[in-house]
Amino acid sequence: MKRFPVFLVTIIALISSATIDASSPGDEILAAVKARIDDGGDLSEVYDSVDDLPIKDTKALYMRVNRAWPRLTGKYISNFQRHAKNAGTDTRENKTHIRDLRKELESMKSLADGPMKDALKKRGMTILSELRKLLIPNTELVLATADEALKKERRSLIAYAGLRDALIKAAIIPSDSTSFSPVTKAEEDYMRQLSGLDRKGLRVMEKNRKAAEKAKVPEPERKGVEDANIMRLLAGYNALEIDPKLCAAARDHSKDMETHNFFAHNSPVKGKTTPWDRAKNFRTTASGENIYMGSTDPLAANRGWFFSPGHHRNMFKPGHKRIGLGQHNNHWTQLFGG
Repeated sequence: MKRFPVFLVTIIALISSATIDASSPGDEILAAVKARIDDGGDLSEVYDSVDDLPIKDTKALYMRVNRAWPRLTGKYISNFQRHAKNAGTDTRENKTHIRDLRKELESMKSLADGPMKDALKKRGMTILSELRKLLIPNTELVLATADEALKKERRSLIAYAGLRDALIKAAIIPSDSTSFSPVTKAEEDYMRQLSGLDRKGLRVMEKNRKAAEKAKVPEPERKGVEDANIMRLLAGYNALEIDPKLCAAARDHSKDMETHNFFAHNSPVKGKTTPWDRAKNFRTTASGENIYMGSTDPLAANRGWFFSPGHHRNMFKPGHKRIGLGQHNNHWTQLFGG
């Protein structure tokens, strides 16, 4: 419980300046922020008071806060990483539980469509959620296990981030992000390092992000591919490489389905009858296809396929190596390749 007072003392010590009188407006605002941190009070009035400062005092206070900011954020991130690492769940018991959950999900694929649909509805997404908690630790879960010192340290940093943002706004200093966003990113980046997902699969997903950017694959399609790959990795399968040509073929079929008012794998459009025809038209090959209609959200499409037996078997087929996803309004086509 000593870390929080030390952290606050560090903030005051770093931000304090002998060149500014103790009763200056800047010092009064710093004292008010600390008081609100101590009593859990609302900081909005304190932030609003920054607008009443003369621009000279605003910039002077901003410089004091800004000089201290790198050290303050660095100290918190270091403490967060230390706790996150110690809070890891890579135990033999958890590995056994992960294996059992994956076996249960895999066993559903051997059921007839009716029973499989019931099993997926009853347990499928629950299993994925449990696997996600075990294999993809997140900031919220890690902080939930933190001691009160680290929680208060984070709250105090958020408070001073708010003050820094208010000073930036009042001093009309150009900024593209909030002060706390780099801290959040640092937390998330470190949590990814602790992921229990297959390392090769994570490298494939990183490669996919670069390939999608280079090929200018629309963000909803890239996001849907990544979401499908995360589900595959959670379930114990390989991640699929994004194939921009399959995305283009899938996008074209989605557009055809809306334009020509049909919803089927077999297309009435000449030269595009089957998924294999459509993949060939875009100079690639396909080994399977899923189609969906009803939402512009790629995650909704993936969940629709997850709960549908035939589509589920296709999404989680071990033999697939490549994937493409194509959207046209609320129509989606998911193509796989060997």
